[in-house]
Amino acid sequence: MSVLVVGASGAVGGAVVERLLTGGERVRATSRDPQKLELPDEVETFAADLDDPASFGPASAGVERVFLYADLEDPGALVAQLSESGVRHVVLLSSSSVTFPGAEDDFNGSRFLRVERAIEQSGLAYTFLRPGGFASNAARWSWSVKSDSAVPLPYPDAVQAPVHEADIADVAAVALTGDALLGATPILTGPERLTLREQVATIGSVIGRSVSVIEQTEAESFALLSQYVPEVWARQIIGDWREAVGTSPAISDEYTRITGRTARSFRTWAEDHVDLFR
Repeated sequence: MSVLVVGASGAVGGAVVERLLTGGERVRATSRDPQKLELPDEVETFAADLDDPASFGPASAGVERVFLYADLEDPGALVAQLSESGVRHVVLLSSSSVTFPGAEDDFNGSRFLRVERAIEQSGLAYTFLRPGGFASNAARWSWSVKSDSAVPLPYPDAVQAPVHEADIADVAAVALTGDALLGATPILTGPERLTLREQVATIGSVIGRSVSVIEQTEAESFALLSQYVPEVWARQIIGDWREAVGTSPAISDEYTRITGRTARSFRTWAEDHVDLFR
């Protein structure tokens, strides 16, 4: 029986594929353009588009478990297609934002909740992985670190507990290869609280040169971010930073409970991705 990984070109999905192959699983992956996937030869690839649920028919036929990310316009249609194909268990890359007060009215929380609920209502078994902020969000700073040894930020004292994408993939692999996490909704965080300023300093330490913070206004930050991400995302990012100033986000022990290992630090993430910043 194969495991289908949707989003195998992403950082988490690609790491999930690696762990499944290492464990001896048969793996399938989908993409709108499978020729662009850079995966080991033993991975079966299929053309499929999340906006066209029927296109997942061939890829999901005979598959028992699916790793899915939550960027779906019509989650009900896709979940119905997976169910018709005989899929038994969906492991969803969701977000801890679904647990926050007002999640239904929040841009980020509502889009993840919509997918979670579609899966719950389908009757399929599920595991909802709910990571907090990704350490990989710091990759957005790579251009300014390289060019100016500086990072422009409106709220450098926003506090996060950034999670390494490899930790998410480790838990996903456990969910996809057994029944231990059926019905589970683990919240995943990094092992430490860090301000954005401290994350910038950590990157500087890893690359061996000082990296400073340039404080911006919200308007300046929005103008910069909206060059690279949709405006709704720019507003969400800045709003999240604003609300995180002076907070003390919870540190989850779910990764250690599930895997028996210590969660990877932000410094480890920076070391693993050091070439982004040099």
